Amino acid sequence: MKKNLLSLSCAALLASGFSTVSAGSDWSLSGNVALTSDYVYRGYTQTDAEPAIQGGFDLKHAKGFLIGGWGSNVESDPNAAPAVNYDGANLELDTYLGWSGKVSDSGLEATIKAVRYNYPDTRIDAYNTNEYSLYLAYDLGPAKVKAGFNYSDDYSGYGEANYWDTEVSIPAGPVTVALHYGAQRYDDPAQEEYEDFKVGLSGEAAGLGLDLSYYGTHSVDVEGGCTSHTCEERFVFTVSKSF
Repeated sequence: MKKNLLSLSCAALLASGFSTVSAGSDWSLSGNVALTSDYVYRGYTQTDAEPAIQGGFDLKHAKGFLIGGWGSNVESDPNAAPAVNYDGANLELDTYLGWSGKVSDSGLEATIKAVRYNYPDTRIDAYNTNEYSLYLAYDLGPAKVKAGFNYSDDYSGYGEANYWDTEVSIPAGPVTVALHYGAQRYDDPAQEEYEDFKVGLSGEAAGLGLDLSYYGTHSVDVEGGCTSHTCEERFVFTVSKSF
């Protein structure tokens, strides 16, 4: 019951938020949809290296408060590593609430979120996870830097865990180069800690967002923790549309 409180709170806020969206309202609604060659999350494929259809929406208040939802297909392969075995679930549905906005005149921005990761039809409830995050971003002019910390009191049934990451976005003419590095850490010494990275190139054409990124992991035991090509280095191509 405790783990369901966040998803229930998000659902209630979404319902009340939708009723306030109208001309002249302080609330604004935006959405997105994407088709990607592979759903990679923190260095691991969530679709067994297969394509994914994804989409979501954000309801944001003029003062920075936000609520939203996002979904993607995932793969439940009993022969794959736990990272891509959701034991019956073939869908991920996330709900979140938080705040985002400037925290200084110098341009420093902060985003605070509480996220509920849901996997309908999974036979293992521990996969349904709450996570809390804080991100800071600063525009340096030639580049934008973002760094964050994510904490879960029970990450997919593995106990307390945290994920640190940082990303640098560099505009280069019509495209943007993104460099990302993250570190997954567990309180349980039996769990394998690792780092992941991404080098990406993104831009727009014909009203669509285009992204080509190279993903990989470090400090993963390939024989034991990277079975069924779950975290091998790979290119991922994504086409998206925002509205």
